[in-house]
Amino acid sequence: MRLRILLVLLGSALAVPRNPSRIVGGTETTVEEYPYMVNMQYSSSGMFFWNQRCGGSLLTSTEVLSAAHCFYEDNDWQWRVVLGTSFRNGVGGSVHTIQRVIMHPQYVHKIWNNDVAIVRFTAPAVFSNTVQQARIPGTRYNLADGSLVTHVGWGRQWTNGPLSEQLLHVHVNVINQEVCAARYAYLKTQPGYEEWPDINEGMLCAGILDVGGKDACTGDSGGPLAHHGDIIVGVTSWGFNCADPFYPGHVCETRPAQRDAGGGNNPLLNEG
Repeated sequence: MRLRILLVLLGSALAVPRNPSRIVGGTETTVEEYPYMVNMQYSSSGMFFWNQRCGGSLLTSTEVLSAAHCFYEDNDWQWRVVLGTSFRNGVGGSVHTIQRVIMHPQYVHKIWNNDVAIVRFTAPAVFSNTVQQARIPGTRYNLADGSLVTHVGWGRQWTNGPLSEQLLHVHVNVINQEVCAARYAYLKTQPGYEEWPDINEGMLCAGILDVGGKDACTGDSGGPLAHHGDIIVGVTSWGFNCADPFYPGHVCETRPAQRDAGGGNNPLLNEG
């Protein structure tokens, strides 16, 4: 895994570099430790050769939080939800047919703003020690710079490296947003990177600053950035390469899928 920026949920996904996020520098774990972890599988035909392509977090018995870019220009029927599995191939998990993918109405693919989506599936989840709901923080939830947070997923183990067959997790730190924004602003001054996204107030950066080596990577997009185990503060979104020491990891959107501290509903969950 490596250092990246994530969409906070407070809310992550892929970067304009068009590399989905992945886990670099992590260790093996199981779904029992992260029972809200969702294996999002894609098939071009919607019938055969299903492959894990993104992650997600179970919010309710029929709804998953993921990244909008995962489903961009795809048909809903080309995706399915697998719950309760520790493995990329989904063995041992329960398969659920998708009813509808609700992308954030203000999602902008070119600049990765509002990169969150709610995936609704038909047959309700049966809760167990391997299938549980995650928690979503309120708007007044305090996530200080330096806080320890966790990426979970089956993504690549280094840039252009192999995908992981076993679920992985990696612990990284929340990085000061001004520092992160300044570094990505510098990247945009380099040839070929002028059109990369800006870091805005709704994004969160995480990684091991000036050290690297730990991050999400390709294949981890849509998966959780978790605080205290099951509080989803980010959705894996985008970043420069994987586990880069200078450019923090995947970006998380803090606004689009947020519930207020007074118990208000997630705006995405109220759609459709």
